[in-house]
Amino acid sequence: MAMIFAMLIWGLSWSNAKIAGQYADPQLLMFWRFTFAAMTMVPTMLFLGIKPTFKQKAIPLLLVAAIFMVLYNYMYFKGTQIGQAGLGGVITTSLNPVITTILVVLLFKHTIRQKEIVGILMGIFGGLILIKIWSVDIYQLFNSGNIYFVFGAVLWAIVTLLTQKAKSDMNVVTFSFWMYTISIVIAYPFAAEYSILSVFSFDWIFWINFLSLSIGSLAFATSIYFLAAMELGSQKASSFTFMVPAAAMIFAMIILGEKLELTTLIGGGMAISAVYLINRK
Repeated sequence: MAMIFAMLIWGLSWSNAKIAGQYADPQLLMFWRFTFAAMTMVPTMLFLGIKPTFKQKAIPLLLVAAIFMVLYNYMYFKGTQIGQAGLGGVITTSLNPVITTILVVLLFKHTIRQKEIVGILMGIFGGLILIKIWSVDIYQLFNSGNIYFVFGAVLWAIVTLLTQKAKSDMNVVTFSFWMYTISIVIAYPFAAEYSILSVFSFDWIFWINFLSLSIGSLAFATSIYFLAAMELGSQKASSFTFMVPAAAMIFAMIILGEKLELTTLIGGGMAISAVYLINRK
């Protein structure tokens, strides 16, 4: 039940990011997003009695995970800033499980089954439909924001795999806390180019949306997702994200007034069907 609620918050976060992106650039937003998320994790760890300790050998894994988390958040904010939030939620979260499976096969020599091959191919074709590959050139692909969403799906798949790999060395909450903390350090030099404290002059509309995507989405929902990745495995955990495309599109239609295009419906449907095939026993 918690995983379902977390996925709904993720779906909402795409509209939150679109609104927040009207106030500041991605570099500034992701710095403060990591800051608020890490701060939220502290009382959570104290309440649960979780110590912020981990094995020394986990440091390289944390550093790599933080780098990919920063890159993902840049794609997330940049894509929603210039593109459609609902479409971004559909592209990133529907392609993530497919890409995760491809990486598992390539990196861990996972034996691929016939239905997984069909699912991967269906997911790839669904992704091509989502970005309207037949009607855009390279410039348009970037200008529409769609390429950022595709990159985001790849980066999030990598973070998912790194999280699963860390399960033998630390608690998921500890992993999340240190990953966000290291991400703050990595993101700071890029945010320092702007007036870092300027966010505190923004109005309540910004703060409602920003706190939702920082504390609700990153601190709460993402921690639950990482816990599922550790307990269920990265492939099974990523299958829960099939709920996010629909939630992202519905919230974007209600909050932002975005329209559901036929290509989004067909491509998203194919990608979600691909996830079902990949995870069906």
